[in-house]
Amino acid sequence: MKLFGLLLLAIVSVAASATEPDGRFAQAQNRTFKAFDLQQEQTWQRPFFFMQLADPQYGMFSGNKGFEKEAALTQQAVEHINRLRPWFVIVCGDLTNATPKQARYRDQVAQYHQDFSQIDADIPLVCVCGNHDVGNRPTSESIAHYQENFGDDYFSFWVGGVFNIVLNSSVLKDPTDAADVLAAQQTWLEQQLQTARNADAKHILLFQHHPLFLSQPDEPDQYFNIPLQRRTPLIEQLQRAGVRAVFAGHYHRNAYGTAGEMEMVTTGPVGKPLGKDPSGFRIVKVYESNLQHQYWALEDVPETVELTAPAKQPAPKP
Repeated sequence: MKLFGLLLLAIVSVAASATEPDGRFAQAQNRTFKAFDLQQEQTWQRPFFFMQLADPQYGMFSGNKGFEKEAALTQQAVEHINRLRPWFVIVCGDLTNATPKQARYRDQVAQYHQDFSQIDADIPLVCVCGNHDVGNRPTSESIAHYQENFGDDYFSFWVGGVFNIVLNSSVLKDPTDAADVLAAQQTWLEQQLQTARNADAKHILLFQHHPLFLSQPDEPDQYFNIPLQRRTPLIEQLQRAGVRAVFAGHYHRNAYGTAGEMEMVTTGPVGKPLGKDPSGFRIVKVYESNLQHQYWALEDVPETVELTAPAKQPAPKP
């Protein structure tokens, strides 16, 4: 009987370890990302590229009844990632379709962990919270659920002389029940922008789920952008700091706009499309003096990524 009990315990332990997510989902801690060495990464080394995904949104195709389509698309994306070997991958929100209070949430989180854990261990995976991850009206409780599964909801990190800032845009969209989180994030953001300026970052990039705007900085408020009340002062703050580009998702299509010299880049979904742009991701090439980026359908991804800076920056592709 004792031997049977020990054997059963061993089987349970193996099963648990097989379903546990790896440590990459605990990298965003203490408002930084542990996979990147702070001192080493502050220095420009060479041109590099990263890959931006958005809205895998496990469960969206089926209305939370299953997530087979999302899993298949993500697994296709992971194969491309492992072949191309970007410096890092960042997923700009709506990792699941169910919110933390909904019954299917845990299953969707588990599938997300399982699929994204297949990215090679030496390619850092950065996760960004979206409105489905923390709710359309986030609370301290919903944010805590996200943090348990994916780490901090806002943080910063250096990569190759480039300063990267991740924001919780859901509290920008609707801070009704999380005003304290928005206030803390805003104070922190100003400190981070000052840090980047003092360190003479080659570029300052910002990542969030909601686009600040889709095409025009002063466009009317709607579901897919940040309200003007908070959008306008934030844009001015980012411009003063010299932020080069803001990358977002949420729209399930591609969109592009500028605010002065700052780009607003909205990337289509790796999951379910809501427009003409098919499921895919964006490849962003980072050069010492400029960026290039292009959205690729999963069926059209190139075999390799060439990093030869052109004499003149071409017009960006949405």
